[in-house]
Amino acid sequence: MFDKVIQWPKITIMFVFILVAVGVLTLFQLPQREVPEIAVDIGNISTSYPGGAPEEVEQQVTVPLENAVEGIDGIESISSISTSGFSNITVELEDNVNQNEVFTEIQQAVNGTEGDLPEEASPDFSEGDGLGGLSSYHILGDTYEDLYELRDMVENWQGEIESIAGVSRTTVKGFPDQQFLIDVDSEELFEAGLEIPDILDGLEEELQTPPLGIHEFEGENIQLELSTLTSPEEIGGIFVGQSFDGESVYLEDIAEVGIDLETPEDRITYEEEPAVSFTVMPERGVSIPDLHSEVNEEMETLAQELPEEAELDLFYTQQTIVDEIFGDLAYSFAFAAASVIIVTLLGLNVSSAVIVALAIPTSVFIGLIPLPFAGVDLNQISIIGLIVALGILVDDAIVVGDNIRNKYRQGMEPLEGAIAGSREVRVSIIVSTLTIVFTFLPLVFISGANGDFIRALPTVLVTTILVSTIVALTFVPIFLIWRRKKQIAKNGRSRRLEDGLLGNQFTKLADWYADSILRRVVRHPWKTAITGLVVTTALYGLIPFIPVEFFPDTDRDEVTVEVRMPAGTTLESTETVLEDMRDFVLDEDTHVYETAVYAGDGLPPIFGQGMDNTSEETGNLLLRVNREEQSAQETISRWTEPLQEEFPDAEVELTTIEAGPPVGAPIAVTLQGPDVETLMDMSEEMQDRIADIPESGTVLDDLGPRRPTLSYEPDREALEEYNLTPGAVSEQIGLRTEGIPVLTFRTAEETLDLQMTLDRIESGETIDLSEIEIPSEAETGEEGAPELITLDTLLAEEETEEIPRILRDDGTRTVTVRVYPGDNDEEALTAQIEDIAADAEETAGSSYTASVGGEEEERTDFILELATLFIVVLFLIYIVIAIQFYSLAVPLLVFSTIHIAASGAVVGLFVTQTGLGFTALLGIVSLAGIVVRNSIVLLEFIKQRREEGMGIHEAVVEAGRVRLRPILLTAFTAIGALTPVALSGDVLFVPLAISIIAGLIFSALLTIIIVPALYTAFTGKFGKT
Repeated sequence: MFDKVIQWPKITIMFVFILVAVGVLTLFQLPQREVPEIAVDIGNISTSYPGGAPEEVEQQVTVPLENAVEGIDGIESISSISTSGFSNITVELEDNVNQNEVFTEIQQAVNGTEGDLPEEASPDFSEGDGLGGLSSYHILGDTYEDLYELRDMVENWQGEIESIAGVSRTTVKGFPDQQFLIDVDSEELFEAGLEIPDILDGLEEELQTPPLGIHEFEGENIQLELSTLTSPEEIGGIFVGQSFDGESVYLEDIAEVGIDLETPEDRITYEEEPAVSFTVMPERGVSIPDLHSEVNEEMETLAQELPEEAELDLFYTQQTIVDEIFGDLAYSFAFAAASVIIVTLLGLNVSSAVIVALAIPTSVFIGLIPLPFAGVDLNQISIIGLIVALGILVDDAIVVGDNIRNKYRQGMEPLEGAIAGSREVRVSIIVSTLTIVFTFLPLVFISGANGDFIRALPTVLVTTILVSTIVALTFVPIFLIWRRKKQIAKNGRSRRLEDGLLGNQFTKLADWYADSILRRVVRHPWKTAITGLVVTTALYGLIPFIPVEFFPDTDRDEVTVEVRMPAGTTLESTETVLEDMRDFVLDEDTHVYETAVYAGDGLPPIFGQGMDNTSEETGNLLLRVNREEQSAQETISRWTEPLQEEFPDAEVELTTIEAGPPVGAPIAVTLQGPDVETLMDMSEEMQDRIADIPESGTVLDDLGPRRPTLSYEPDREALEEYNLTPGAVSEQIGLRTEGIPVLTFRTAEETLDLQMTLDRIESGETIDLSEIEIPSEAETGEEGAPELITLDTLLAEEETEEIPRILRDDGTRTVTVRVYPGDNDEEALTAQIEDIAADAEETAGSSYTASVGGEEEERTDFILELATLFIVVLFLIYIVIAIQFYSLAVPLLVFSTIHIAASGAVVGLFVTQTGLGFTALLGIVSLAGIVVRNSIVLLEFIKQRREEGMGIHEAVVEAGRVRLRPILLTAFTAIGALTPVALSGDVLFVPLAISIIAGLIFSALLTIIIVPALYTAFTGKFGKT
């Protein structure tokens, strides 16, 4: 087939141009973003249960909901948090399930539980968002009150922005929820001779009138309608009954009615100015630059509606990061392409360099065509894949071109030499390409977030390498035929061909290598092979001295301070502490140029996942640091201990954005058992013991300190005497504090929840039981009125502390202790923590468990998965090579190259002290496919020389002479392509580049010695190999 393609150059070139054009169009249509989209297969069931204590919320809300969804197929795990007045259940799905079907089943199950839940509880199910917002804005004002007046305007903005194609949703933080409050005056109520049920009946009769239906009259169907209230201002005029004097009593006569602002979930300041946050989340698959341009233009238009004292400020946009990353990577790509061409010019002539120059864009553009169908877009991972591919995709063109030129030196005609030269290396090129494909293809199947994150790299490599092989076996021979014909027409049939800038030196080097090195090697093959393998094996002993870092921190400006105050801290107090922290840092650190305070729920999910288990006592302080003067990691190291010492009541954790999917705390101890009090005691003791270990860093759990609680113990005899129930007493206290939800008032423009209180006790006021009265159900006073009993005669008051929240994992109560080590050896610290966990488990009893995990566990799981894939890769390579050579021994010789290259990667990581993590391991696996091609082609040449009648020694020597130039050139081109990445400072991909470069250097220098030695040794010992 390939011979026919070479013989029909015009048709071939036509198809190449068509495919290149399609590839260029694909390039401009691929969405652009910072990192690949990571599938977040989670759903959240959020339920508000006003006034409920954590254990009440757990038993009455969380457990029924968990039971309803736990039997649904496709659910991987269920975790939950039950805290005061709120339940949140997170459902994580299994890989490769139909997300829509499972979420639909979960929604149906949640809907089916509403009858089993308390009347006040209304669950809401939502799907989880992927990581990374499009943009986030601040609306700045002089005071919070001024900003609150903009609520309706900003809600209209949400509708406008969400109508833009590609916007998933918008999130506004900083506005308090508003409700319509009916605060009943008890004295006015009783003077009118009315009770709370009279008010509820009046509201229900007014706001829940049944529809009148349709009436037929004179041949027409007429809609019947009863006029209802159209404005919240009319609610105060609702009739609720008659007084003792027979006068009409309206709601406004016995209660204060009107809009009431609740405590906001967030209080935000940006550069010390009050602010409201407006965040835009993109849909999956959109192009960030295009969408941001449209959204930002609309936001600037909407901002013209703001009053003079308010302004809109762009706080964050992914577009800035995308521009920076693509600018750096474009430079690296151009530099890599130039390096490849320059290296080619050193060993090959100008025409060969032109071939390489043409093969690069041709292979890249055509290789882009399948990417949309594979779900791959343009991001830093796919572009790094292209850069890695640059150094590999020209290998085939170099090998084919070099061999065709050898045929021309032998005097063959242009077409004859092209066909013969390409045919001679065709099998080895296809086999070596298959080894690369089989190396990278299994990486596509890495599971979870790690797989989503890295999948673009192997996909891009596979598509471009496959295309480069086809280009090398078709386009390169056609070009050389055309070039050779021109040379013959100009200079005649000269067999002398130019060999590049260092062509003569390469020729002399090949002769010296063949005649001096290889001839000694073939005389002492066992000694050479064993020495080489022992030395390279010994180099693996450097692994314990290489730093380990699964995903490094990004080189970004943002440092996030996560703060948790003692349970019961008010939002205003939390805000004050965060502002004090900001001032404390700014007084000392001139490298911090921008700050933002988010008290409450914390930052929107634009710098990571956001905070978990948020409440009024939590918050974030964002520091933006001039990274040219002080890195994010240096900022974290500088301020972690000073902030903790200056603010001892707060739990302080400083983080920055990880260059990859989140993996959680470096070390996490999961405690599980039936009793929360016991789990909390275990956690507190474990935190104390871990904190005593030097350099253990920050230690905290996800429960936090106990919450101050005012406990009321009912006097059962007194309740029986007055014929009262605990429920009736609880309702009276609830009416004074949070109130009870009544009804919902709806108009065409708005929906308002009605909340009723009785003699409301404002925040900051003492709850005095002696002032709260409840009518007795047992005795009757004068005129038939019930006797009023004060609650202090029915309840005993006690101040105590209780658990702030209850966490469950797959139905089991759970507490997680998280450890963020300082400069300690993480492995040694993990071992000490495992001993502490074992002691805690033994002390607590058989019903309790303590297991150590965290980032260490994530890393172990990933290494095991990668090791499994690596074994699969080796088997696939073995099968391909065994088929090519019809030998079970030759693949083992080829595997020696992988062993050599991997040892070189270890040396490179050790010398540069680069972290052995996700991408470094990926680079080592990638080497398996990259380096075997030189061994395959070298052994194929030896095989061909032996078939021509040469002896073993002579075949090895002559094959080495011919193959040295392309082996060195292909290694140098790959090294040249990756050098810009290695020098770029990119924290994520420097380890990958260094591991591949070091492996290639070792492979290039030692493969040409050890592989011939092994071949000669095995052949001499066992005969035909």
